[in-house]
Amino acid sequence: MSKDASILAVGDVHLGTSCSGLPDWVESQGLDPGELTPAAALRLTVDLAIENRFDAVLFAGDVVESTNARFEAMAPLEECVRRLLDAGIEVVAVAGNHDVEALPRLASLIGGFNVLGAGGRWEARTISKGGTPVAQVLGWSFGQEHVRQSPLAELLKRPLPAPSPPVPRIGLLHADLGAARGPYAPIRQTELDEAGCDAWLLGHVHKPSLDSLSTSKGIRPFGYLGSLVGLDPSETGPHGPWLLTISSEGGIELRLIPFAPLRWEPAAIRVDGLEQVDDVGDRLLSEAERIVRRLASAAPLPRALGLRVRLTGTSGCYEDIRQWIAGGEWSTMGRVVDGTVVFFSKVVDAMELRLDLARIASGDDPAALMAQRLLMLSRDDDRARALLDQARAELGEVVREDVWKPVQEHRSAMDPLSDDALREVLFKAGKAALNAMLSGRERGNTA
Repeated sequence: MSKDASILAVGDVHLGTSCSGLPDWVESQGLDPGELTPAAALRLTVDLAIENRFDAVLFAGDVVESTNARFEAMAPLEECVRRLLDAGIEVVAVAGNHDVEALPRLASLIGGFNVLGAGGRWEARTISKGGTPVAQVLGWSFGQEHVRQSPLAELLKRPLPAPSPPVPRIGLLHADLGAARGPYAPIRQTELDEAGCDAWLLGHVHKPSLDSLSTSKGIRPFGYLGSLVGLDPSETGPHGPWLLTISSEGGIELRLIPFAPLRWEPAAIRVDGLEQVDDVGDRLLSEAERIVRRLASAAPLPRALGLRVRLTGTSGCYEDIRQWIAGGEWSTMGRVVDGTVVFFSKVVDAMELRLDLARIASGDDPAALMAQRLLMLSRDDDRARALLDQARAELGEVVREDVWKPVQEHRSAMDPLSDDALREVLFKAGKAALNAMLSGRERGNTA
């Protein structure tokens, strides 16, 4: 191999859907929500590939949201693929669990769009530059929505022929790494190591995980590309395509290009020193500017930035702030900083009561019992775990009701019965109850 190669790798796109959590008022700032969609992010990716004359673009599955969404996805997908092909850029993809039917259907309508491994079989394709092979891509596609066996088991049993002449091998796979018996092609790290690829580019998990691994010397890069743009407020941090550079000696470098038009970030804001609830909004807007300045030092700024805020610390107007959060006034707040529209997707009460929980817990009234349980939850011991297990048992039947199935099957579903989720719910409910008890006791004493 005598030529360097540049390949752009794209994770979950989910064409046919829009990013959730955007407030209506962003349009009043001159920002079209259509510019923040997965389709818009894909067009930016194609622009980047054409401007830099990359050799190929790889898609790691879930390019399309669903079979029903394929008609909405067809126009932007065909436009983007044809632009790449017209520019001499190869397009290779694998199908994921979301687009198991949709992607092969669409690819059959777009000549030159290569979907590898259709029907759940392994397939290889050589990427060339100026007629010279520079890489071989190994791919496997979902043949049905649920696959409970590891697709790598078949590859290890029946390896594909090694490329000739020798070039780096890149594995392209939509799978669930580390899931022992999951329904979405569960694979193990040992299988990736034994498969003989020089890099593994994975789809399915929307949080990118290649960054830390790609800089480790002596380790073949592998991990998740992540979603092209954060599809909801849970998909925080930088998102975008990955640039895979193959040197003339066969070395591989990976770099995330974080130019998603929409970004989500968590923010912890302390309320210490605030004695008036009107000051909370000012502090949120000030923090918004600080976060934009911090992001600008490391990456291009997005068109829009959604902040999920946790209010922490203590304040003399604790109850007023709680009511302000519940009233939702924060959802209409925002500002524009250096061209980025900043809004608040959620404000969570993580404040501490300005109380001595240990002193309150020493009593024998209901407030003392509640304080005892809050103190118990703050520890990681057998009593705390017993309390979490009790809550899990009592809430389990509710969680398993059929009405919640669509939520559980959502692409960003989280386990509502996990220790962290239960602890957050119990803390929030317990603090609110304790504050109400103490407020009622104070009013009684005053009377």
